[in-house]
Amino acid sequence: MSAMLFPASGPPTREAVDAELARLGQDAARVAEALLELADHPGYKLLDSAPLTGITAQRWQRAAARIAGLWDDYTAFQDVLNRAAEIRGRRAKPRPEELTAIAELLRGRSITLSTKPLALSERTLLGPSTVSQSATLAETLHRMNTDFQLAADFVTAADAAWNRLFQQADPLQERLKQAADAVRELGERGPAVELAGVGDEYAGLRREIFADPIGAAAPGSDLPARLERVNRNLQAVAAAVSGAADLRAGFEQRAERLSRLIDRIADVEDAQRAAAAEAREKILVGALPAPTSQAAALRARLAALGELRERGLWHRLAGEAAALDDALEAALAAANRVHQAVAGLLERRGELRARLAGYRVRAARSGAAEDPRLEALYGAARDLLWTKPCDLAASTRALAAYQKAVLALDQPGRGGGIRA
Repeated sequence: MSAMLFPASGPPTREAVDAELARLGQDAARVAEALLELADHPGYKLLDSAPLTGITAQRWQRAAARIAGLWDDYTAFQDVLNRAAEIRGRRAKPRPEELTAIAELLRGRSITLSTKPLALSERTLLGPSTVSQSATLAETLHRMNTDFQLAADFVTAADAAWNRLFQQADPLQERLKQAADAVRELGERGPAVELAGVGDEYAGLRREIFADPIGAAAPGSDLPARLERVNRNLQAVAAAVSGAADLRAGFEQRAERLSRLIDRIADVEDAQRAAAAEAREKILVGALPAPTSQAAALRARLAALGELRERGLWHRLAGEAAALDDALEAALAAANRVHQAVAGLLERRGELRARLAGYRVRAARSGAAEDPRLEALYGAARDLLWTKPCDLAASTRALAAYQKAVLALDQPGRGGGIRA
C-alpha cells in the first residue's frame, strides 16, 4: 500500500498525502495515549518517587532513560507531522513541490537522533563541523515500540514484586499492632523492649522491600527467611504476653494446682522412705536407689512466684511458672521411678509367694502334694520366701526348681507322682 501511495518517481497524489498524514496522526495519538498510561501506572509512580536501591535502582535508571527517550522521540515525531501538516494546510490543492516536500518528511530520514561535533582530524576545510544520525518516522516508531515494551515490562514487574512482597509482609504489621496493644496493657518493660526489637527488624524489611522489590523478590533472596524469623519472634513475644495475661487472670488457680502437684511429690517421697525402710527390713539388698527430696525446694520456688506477683512482674512470672511446671513434672516422674524401684522389691517377694502357693495347689490336684521330694523342694522355697530379710535371688532359684518338678507331673509316664 505504501508503494501505491508514494510512487517511485514524481510527487505523490494529494489523496495519498492526506491518507498518510491521517494514518501517522493516529499512530502519534496512540503513542501519546500509551505513554500517558505508562506514566499513570501505580508502578511507575512508585518507581519515580521511591528511594530506590540495589537491582531495582540500576534497572530503573535504564528504564527511566528509555521512557525519557520515548517522550523525546514522540516530540520529534509530532514535530515532523506538524511541519508536514503546515505545508499541506497552505492551500486546498498543494503544488507538486509541496507534495514532494511532505512525502520527504513522512518517508525520508526527517528525525534527527543525535548530533555530535566532528574531531578536527576528521574535518575538511569546507565540510561540516558536526555529524548527525537520523531516522525515518517508521524506523522511529519501530524503535519506540521496542523501548516501550522493555520499559512497560519493567514497570509492571516492579509493581507485581511490590504487591507480592507486601502481601506477605502486611499481615505481620497488623499482628504487631495487636501485640503492642497487649504489651501496653501488661505494662512491663521487658516485653516492650522485645517487641520493639521485632518491630525495628520488620520496619527494616519493609524499607528494603520498598527500595528494592526486584532484588528482594529475586531467587536466592534472604527476605523470605528473614520474614519468617520476624514471624517466629513475634509469635514468641505474643505467646509470652498472652501467657502472662492469662496467668495474671488465673494466678490463684495456677498456684493452687502447682501446690497440689508438690503435695503429690511430697507424698511419693514419703512413700519412698517408708518403702525403703520396709525393704531393708524384709529384703536382702545391697544399695537401694537414692531417694529424691525435692518437695521443699519446689515449695520455695512456688513461694517466689508469689513475690513476683506482688511486684507485678507478670512476664517474668509466666516464664518462672512454666519452668516450675516442667520441674514439677520431672520431679514427680523421678520420685515415682525411685518409689517403684524400691517397692518393686517387696512386690517381687509377694509375687514369688503367690506363685509358690499356686504350684502347691497344682501339685495337690495331681495327687503328689505329700511326695517327699516335692515337699522338700516346696519347703526350701517357702523357708527362703518367709525369712527376713528375704534373699530374692535364692528364692527365685528355689521356686524355679519346685516349679519344674510340679510341671513334670504332667509329663506322660510319671504316674501322678515323683519317685526317688
